[in-house]
Amino acid sequence: MHDTNYEEKEGVPTELLQSPGHLPSKKHSVMVIFIACLVITVFGSITLLSVTRAEFHQKPLECFEAACPDNWIGFQRKCFYFSDDTKNWTFSKRFCDSQDADLVQVETLQELDFLLRYKGPSDHWIGLSREQDQPWKWINGTEWSRCFPIKGGGECAYLNDKGASSARRYTERKWICSRPDRYTQIRRQSSS
Repeated sequence: MHDTNYEEKEGVPTELLQSPGHLPSKKHSVMVIFIACLVITVFGSITLLSVTRAEFHQKPLECFEAACPDNWIGFQRKCFYFSDDTKNWTFSKRFCDSQDADLVQVETLQELDFLLRYKGPSDHWIGLSREQDQPWKWINGTEWSRCFPIKGGGECAYLNDKGASSARRYTERKWICSRPDRYTQIRRQSSS
């Protein structure tokens, strides 16, 4: 089964040595090595990009996360929750606390307009209260700046269709919670 005319000289069949046009040249060898390196580089780059892309998609990016939780509305770097239930002022405050929030503190007239627009026709508790014969104070202890009038003789404030009024804390109403949006919280944590 062996061809008797088949001989090798230095690892190259003698019949190839007799026809030099069939021998691989140095240029040919360099080209083959170059193409092999190029193919390896391309496949390596594709693999690296695939792995990097997979890691990129597995890590949640802050810029793609919602600024406010579901069922909350964002306005001027705050998140607001408008309740559907009606409860007294104390329960409303506790509910907001459980959400890492406070009963809303109105800081600007723009914010007041926003709250009046989104609360609908129902009255909503806000985070403003007073002890008998004492000034109004926000949940955080700061005194109310009188930037809007509060009608009535109660100890807890709420928003109605005309602005703000007050009632006894045991009266049941809807409420509004607020807290900083996610990006404001992150900024505060990074500066601490």
